[in-house]
Amino acid sequence: MATFTPRTRFLSHLYRPRLHHRIYQVRNVPPIHRSQHTHTHAPPEPIRLKLPPTLSLFIAASGLIYYAATLHISPQPKNLNPQTFTAYTLTSKTPVATSPPSHTAIFSLRPEHPPGQQLPFTEGILSVQVKQPQLQIARSYTPLPSNPGEEKDGTLRFLVKLEPGGEVTRYLFSLGLQDKVFLRGPMVEYTFPPVGEVDKTLFIAGGTGVAPALQLAANSLTPETEIFWAVRSRAETEGAMAEEVEDLVRKTGGKVSVKVFVDAEGGIGIQDVERGMEGGKVAVVVSGPEGFIKRVAGEKTWREGREEQGKLGGVVRKVLEKRGGEVRVFKL
Repeated sequence: MATFTPRTRFLSHLYRPRLHHRIYQVRNVPPIHRSQHTHTHAPPEPIRLKLPPTLSLFIAASGLIYYAATLHISPQPKNLNPQTFTAYTLTSKTPVATSPPSHTAIFSLRPEHPPGQQLPFTEGILSVQVKQPQLQIARSYTPLPSNPGEEKDGTLRFLVKLEPGGEVTRYLFSLGLQDKVFLRGPMVEYTFPPVGEVDKTLFIAGGTGVAPALQLAANSLTPETEIFWAVRSRAETEGAMAEEVEDLVRKTGGKVSVKVFVDAEGGIGIQDVERGMEGGKVAVVVSGPEGFIKRVAGEKTWREGREEQGKLGGVVRKVLEKRGGEVRVFKL
């Protein structure tokens, strides 16, 4: 049987995450009564004041002018925060690959005002909501690691894939440079384990789910991070994304390794995951489309309007049933 216990902590000044990571273990063994008083009395006659017609007209006109002047005015927050949306400017939109034309791009957004404080990337994996203003809906995206100089000016970069039915992704791809984008957050999706609690993190990512994997690899204090990146075609790993991965591996001095798995070439198998889970106390994090997460570690569930981790399943469970042991598993 699989047993689990919550092990997540949150930042008090940020949104609480929707999910809680768990530790899975699989072993190879089988009314007050009050008195009421009723008073009746005749109400006093109301006092009515009669204003001169000119004064009444002046007051009414003043109210209409004030209402009209303030109808479309609302104070805009200067800094990113979890309660209200803050204006950013689209400064670049870089396709991941140019041949064939890519439906995935890296969007760079710079705040209109210098940030008052840095985002707490060292605390955990952060996500930020992007608003689609016409439909008044928002979706969460995970920023990529910052380039040199971006931390000071507050620039955030997102890996976005154009989805035919995705209202927010279609909106983002329709924007031009210098257009405004409104963001809210951050939210802590996954809190990094304390130093010494985990020897290795195995991050299994599908498609654009590699963005939180890179953010974790750039900021986590875990001694070793191995990323399994599953894609439909190798074109998704070329161009701008190839540069992202190479820069991260170089900056982390060998603490991070990335292995690409292409669906057409077999994808991620049980033996790959089994090998990746070796190395002492291991934390497994899974990110990507719902079907991908279900295949790797079992599907997430909903209870009383809240998304939960659900039972452990998929390839990770098969590995544990085969060899036994204990592993932390978190599904983004």
